Amino acid sequence: MMLHSTPLKAILPYEHVDLSLAFSAPLQPRRVTDVDPNDAARSHPTSPTPIDALPAELLIETFAVSSIVDPLSPLAIRAVSRRWREIVDTSPQIWRHISLDDESRPIPLQNYHAEQWAYLSSPLPFDVEVNLTNLDNMLPLISPLLPFIDRWRSFTLTGQREEEVDMSEMDLIPTTFQHLNISICDWDTEYLEEDEVKNTFVSSYPPFAYMMNAWVGKLPSYEMTAPLRFTTVHITEGSFGAISAHPRTVLDFLRACPDLQCFYFSGWPHDEDLSSERLPIVNLPNLHTLQFKSTCNARAYLSSLHTPLLQNLHLAHLNVDFKLQGEYSEPGDSEDEAGDYSQSPSSDQATGMGLRKLIHRSHPPLKVLEMDFSDMRTKDFRYIFDRLVDLEEFRIVASDMSDKVIGLLKPNVLEDGTVHLRLPHLRIFRLYNCQRLSGNAIVSALSSRLVYTDSETDGDTLSEVAIVGCDGFTSRHEVQLQRVLRSRLRYD
Repeated sequence: MMLHSTPLKAILPYEHVDLSLAFSAPLQPRRVTDVDPNDAARSHPTSPTPIDALPAELLIETFAVSSIVDPLSPLAIRAVSRRWREIVDTSPQIWRHISLDDESRPIPLQNYHAEQWAYLSSPLPFDVEVNLTNLDNMLPLISPLLPFIDRWRSFTLTGQREEEVDMSEMDLIPTTFQHLNISICDWDTEYLEEDEVKNTFVSSYPPFAYMMNAWVGKLPSYEMTAPLRFTTVHITEGSFGAISAHPRTVLDFLRACPDLQCFYFSGWPHDEDLSSERLPIVNLPNLHTLQFKSTCNARAYLSSLHTPLLQNLHLAHLNVDFKLQGEYSEPGDSEDEAGDYSQSPSSDQATGMGLRKLIHRSHPPLKVLEMDFSDMRTKDFRYIFDRLVDLEEFRIVASDMSDKVIGLLKPNVLEDGTVHLRLPHLRIFRLYNCQRLSGNAIVSALSSRLVYTDSETDGDTLSEVAIVGCDGFTSRHEVQLQRVLRSRLRYD
């Protein structure tokens, strides 16, 4: 058997790490370099063969068995002699058992060990054992191993939560393992009272894809976590009144997700004064889909993200009828000159100002904007409609928007005779339960827009219009608009 004698320090980039830190009492092998094992064998022909003289194949089998009993034993064995170090460092089967424990050693040291085991066991599959006294440490501990998910042979979780998974039964590969779902919950109430089985790895959509579930009381910092290569992340806060996530911790966690393409946050409306906090700006260069639901902190989140490729923005249940905490004096925070009525003036301002900051910083090529029980001031609609030149679909539910807002969609003839059209690529327009709009304003705005875009643009005209549950829009208005829209109108 040919052995490659490449030393460990030539393989790994962590020469500054002292491996003896893994042990409270480092192994002190007895020196035998002055003893010639052949002389000992000649003087005592019946004595056992010294272990250091055993064939490499037998030593490898012995060390592999030892690593099953004590997964950290390879570190001690390789410290005995140069020959043993060469054998251990070039034998993948010795490194197939990875044991992590959030109490035994510092997490950064265990991150290094995890990378070392994954590298030296290649290309063989390996077993992962994790003992947790705090489930918040789950992601920081296993994050270095997630890029090698296709080589996980088994996963065993003990401590605060118990789980045992035969990973060979799953067709897990990095390209189909891109979805992370995080539930923020209170250990003393929500987590322990829930009856459903909690599985860390579950199948998801599309077929043959998998998702990882994590339950935490607090999101881990990116400084404690290896880069997470998930492309989709869901974060859900617990039930109303339970543990919540501060925007700073959410933004800090997102810094650990450089490949993120879709981010969904669902919370509950807890309010806090963030006006004096300097939150980090998080760059998400690949993000194309973003959703915020049921949070009072939409302004903080939207103002802190750089999303130059964002195409789909979904805002849901952001309206509240109470005044949000915090005093702001940024450009645009002044009173809305339109003076239009709103049932949720404070959250309207927060949502509008957050969108302003996002658009000003990122200039995203936004194509879809959905606002479900999420509203803005008239001045914010004007600001956004003037800048979303790529928008193709706009859907809004339960808005207090006035006739002035729908009027912004009309073609505007400038002093020089040219025509300015806001949202020039708009093709799908849907209104649901917008009770402040009059039917006459809807007919006037959409009819004039259709007449212009149908004749003067190259296909950039409305292809679908839905007006549902808007009391001001009657059957008479439907008939009037039908003459222009024909089959493109849906009215209930």
